[in-house]
Amino acid sequence: MNLTKLTMACAVVAMTATGAVAQEELKFPNWMFTEGPMGDWWQAGIDYIQEQHPDITVSKTAMSAADFERQVTTQIAAGVSPDFMPLFTNMLAPMIDASTLMPLDECIAQGGFGDTLLPSVSFAQVDGVTYGVPLTMSPWSMVVNNDLLEAAGVESPTTVEELYEVAKAVKETTGAYGYAFGNDMAAAIHVYINAMQWVIGFGSDFSDWDGTITANDPINVEAITWIKRYMDEGLAPIGLNIAAARDLFMEGQVAIMFEGPWLIGPAITEGMDNLTFEVMPTPTHAAITGGAFFGIPADTAHPEVACELLTFYMSEDMQRRWLEEFQQIPGTSVQPSDEFLAANPWVADMVEIAAKYPGGIGYAPPGYVVQSAEFRQIVVDALSEIFSDAVSVEEGLDRLQSRLETWALML
Repeated sequence: MNLTKLTMACAVVAMTATGAVAQEELKFPNWMFTEGPMGDWWQAGIDYIQEQHPDITVSKTAMSAADFERQVTTQIAAGVSPDFMPLFTNMLAPMIDASTLMPLDECIAQGGFGDTLLPSVSFAQVDGVTYGVPLTMSPWSMVVNNDLLEAAGVESPTTVEELYEVAKAVKETTGAYGYAFGNDMAAAIHVYINAMQWVIGFGSDFSDWDGTITANDPINVEAITWIKRYMDEGLAPIGLNIAAARDLFMEGQVAIMFEGPWLIGPAITEGMDNLTFEVMPTPTHAAITGGAFFGIPADTAHPEVACELLTFYMSEDMQRRWLEEFQQIPGTSVQPSDEFLAANPWVADMVEIAAKYPGGIGYAPPGYVVQSAEFRQIVVDALSEIFSDAVSVEEGLDRLQSRLETWALML
């Protein structure tokens, strides 16, 4: 797509009868606008655009992370397209398939940041065309509150068997939970993510890239059985959504979570200073990669301004800010300062874990990336039956195998 041929997107100055400048609107939804200091990072780009383009009003819409995908796709389907937005990685394939994202190769070339992009940009490329730019690619792994482990007289686990023993020791000794995860069945995405931490961690998945359904693989039976054990034995809190589970961790009531680095910054702010980011205790040591991308909808009214905003966020200064202020891996290979690494030694561990143990990007089921939302819901419905004791793990995964195979035949 040739941006120079797109009409009046950079600076539309329409004079009214009185000579006033008519304001154009750049619609910008985001689930991170209200996430504390992260909102300041986003605001810097908004301020830049409004300084460069006084005729443009950036219209911010704060949405919850849980509702973001549904709200945005509903708006686009209704013909009310945003102009610029972040995307959960799992949103990319369906939106590319539906031709609702603008190609970004010319924007990337104009911005001059293409050589610095992480290899994960390939996840947003189809037939040599780039439809998304990595925003962040931080690994989920094991976040440990060492105060609770020390109080229980145990060390960080390196195997799933050791994790189970640590969880029991912490509960018996301190009354806190040794392990916690989001298991509110109404929040399907987080139930699925937690299941994938174990399924990927044991070296499996619910499907293969050739479309084969592998839901009842014995490895999956073993992985899901481990999750259920914590619920059945009262070793993990039941019915919590992920936000509530994270709050418990920051209140010092949980020793270990399989989480991303975004948990550590707020926890440190709450006064927790004995935290570490460690390798997963599962056999493969891999977990989900918590990713997000920048995207520009194909129907944006302001493609060049949106490109300019993207280029601002991908600048070296803004990328380093993302890394150092939020302790998350940004979308480019920017290097942190020596001073930052000295003050935050766990970040080096995060970078090493991301390099050594990459996991499933975007929570996307192999072979069903475009249909990932429907696939995930079928899996979570089956997990709900298992976790509520309506069926055994084996029977539940056998049912899931049959449901997914039937569903796949109808695609």
